[in-house]
Order: sequence, then C-alpha cells, then structure tokens
Amino acid sequence: MSNSSGPQSGPQSGPQSCVTIIPTFSDNFCYLITYNQSTNLALLIDPAEPSVIWPLLSSPPLNELQITHILSTHHHWDHSGGNNEMVKLINDRAGSTKPNVIVIGGINDDVEGKTLSVTDKDEMTLGDFNVRFLETPGHTNGHICYYFESTFTKMVFTGDCLFVGGCGKFFEGGAEEMFGSFKKLAELPRETLVYVGHEYTVSNYNFAAKAVQTEAVVKRAKWAEEKRKRGEHTVPSTIGDEIDSNVFMMAVLNEEGADLSGGIWGGFLAKCGCSVGERDFLPAELLGKVREAKDKGMLK
Repeated sequence: MSNSSGPQSGPQSGPQSCVTIIPTFSDNFCYLITYNQSTNLALLIDPAEPSVIWPLLSSPPLNELQITHILSTHHHWDHSGGNNEMVKLINDRAGSTKPNVIVIGGINDDVEGKTLSVTDKDEMTLGDFNVRFLETPGHTNGHICYYFESTFTKMVFTGDCLFVGGCGKFFEGGAEEMFGSFKKLAELPRETLVYVGHEYTVSNYNFAAKAVQTEAVVKRAKWAEEKRKRGEHTVPSTIGDEIDSNVFMMAVLNEEGADLSGGIWGGFLAKCGCSVGERDFLPAELLGKVREAKDKGMLK
C-alpha cells in the first residue's frame, strides 16, 4: 500500500494476449485473464477498485467476457476489498440472484467474499491452464500466489509477496516466512512471467543500486526508469530476472553459510553499520537485514 505516483496508463494486454493489466488506485494492478479464448471465459485477480474495473468490463470488447472466478492474493483492502461489489455487478449483468462467481483465497486468509479456500499446491484446471496455488506467507499469513501453466506460457501472480526488484513488507510474518516463500517462487522455471501487485519498481531498484552494485541491478534500475518515463508498466518481469537482479531474492539465494565479510554483502552490511567479523549470517537473517534497511532508509 503506497501513495507513490508515476505515469499511469489504461489497461494493457499481456504478451500472450490472455492477460489484460488494469491499473487501480495509485499504484496497484488488477489482472483480467481470458483463460478460454473460444468461449470468452475469464477471471479477475485482485479487482479491488470496481469503479475503475467495471466500466472497462462493460465496454467492447471486454463486455463479451464471462467472469467466472475472482482470485485474491491476500486480505488487504487494496487487493480484495472490492470482491463483494464485483460479484454483485457480475450477477446483476447476468440477471442472476444466485452467486455464480467463485471467489478464491488462501485457507488462512480472511478474504472478502471468499467461497473457496485453497492451500499449498492445490490445483485447478481452467480452460487452457493448469492453476497451482502457492502459499507464500510473510506479507500476510495467508498470502497466495497463483501459478498458471499452459502449452504456450507460464506465469505467476505474486500480489504483495514478490515485486519487480522488491519484496513485500513483513506485516504478519517475518523474514523466515518470506524466505520460504521466495525459495518456493525461485523454483519456478526462469521463463515464468511475473505479474506483481504494485508498481514499485523504480523505488525498488533505486534501493537495490545502493545496496549491491552488481551489473544486473544497475542495468535493471536504468530499464525501470526508462519504462516509467515512457508511461509503461514494468510488468511482467520473469523469475529469471528476479533471481538475477532482485536484491531480496539474491539475499534468499545466497549460499547458505557463506562468509559475508567480503563481496557485495560485506559492503552492504557495512553500510548498515553491521560488524560481520567471522560470523556467518543465516540466509533468512540476511533477508531480514535487507528488508530492515529499505524500511528504515538506512542506505543513503
């Protein structure tokens, strides 16, 4: 949740044309996925601002779609606070008084209007896609990421767990929970497209460039700045890009037990005022320190 500002544009289609990106609030993303092109069946992910989303769904060509599911990544108002209103709008258009939209959320999360609870590695077939539900606690205890796989694409919707170049704040969980969640996402194929919950990318890479001066981080920071200046979104990313240039993911994937007194991490910890000496940081501890440094503005 943020009040950051920047260039915004209307809905944009994803590279496989089955994903429409809908900006909401100041920096959120809602996603419309047409999962069966031949029958116009579609679903929404995190449709939290119906006043923006519904006019788009009521206008050609999106008004031809039948919305069957709402997938919520977590219970925060800017992700699931529009569920009940969206269900009502969809039912009213269909002339139905019976709920005909399935609202999905994590079994450990109090998502608005939830009618189906899912747990880790549950699966569902939706048209062209196999959808796998990944429990990814840390930001919230019941956070879910949605992994879609078909013959033509792989994509994951990460809400406020993984951002492009960043990581969600530890509101309900801690570094250990987020560490496990990032490890799980890092196991997805490198080519997997990553669709995140917020446009925080420039801020994330500005921080990363202060934390670790790697070629990949510097390159991505410049890329993000250029994209936003052109008024373009920085989604989707890929799992491979996040492994290579996301400072939080880099901290998670740092070799366990590695000596952090030198290299990029030694420099980072020194900037944070940490005396490493001969002590080895546990991977989750390093992730926590990176999160703390960003939260507290420790790097100038």
